[in-house]
Amino acid sequence: MAFFSFFKTPRHQKFKYVPRYYDPQKEQLDKIVAQAKGEGLSDTELAKARISSAFRKRGGGSNEYARRMTRRSNRLLIIILIVLFGLTYLLLTVYLPRFMQLFEG
Repeated sequence: MAFFSFFKTPRHQKFKYVPRYYDPQKEQLDKIVAQAKGEGLSDTELAKARISSAFRKRGGGSNEYARRMTRRSNRLLIIILIVLFGLTYLLLTVYLPRFMQLFEG
């Protein structure tokens, strides 16, 4: 029965992984050299590349600005949650007995 089957069994799949070395500093240096030489790029392409690199540099390499903003938003969220829990506790302790008296009496 091993030679004959109604259903076709799938073969195993092979995974072909070719490791590559990536050096971002070398790639950036190659881009700068190519831009300085003006190899194969028109004026508009050079302007686009210059603007995009300026935006990347302004964003910060270590993302310190993003970390600061994340911490700030987390603090604000915690403060808002504390205030909401405090208001909820206040409403439940002060006004819930009054509502219970209205519904009972």
